[in-house]
Amino acid sequence: MPILLWDKPVIAGTHLVFSAFEASQFIAEHGAHRTDLHRAVADNCIQMALDGRASPDEARELFEAAL
Repeated sequence: MPILLWDKPVIAGTHLVFSAFEASQFIAEHGAHRTDLHRAVADNCIQMALDGRASPDEARELFEAAL
């Protein structure tokens, strides 16, 4: 599975997130305790993007909104 980098990274606190794969790791490490709807929707879309069932750009937008 190739890792598709986003055109523009997302600033997540002190981290720069460059792909859906990194976003998935960031959520697992820093947001696993959060259970709000925005995080759940973003996490679902990120997983779908990793599987090729959603756009990486959509995953980026939802990840950024969840932050």
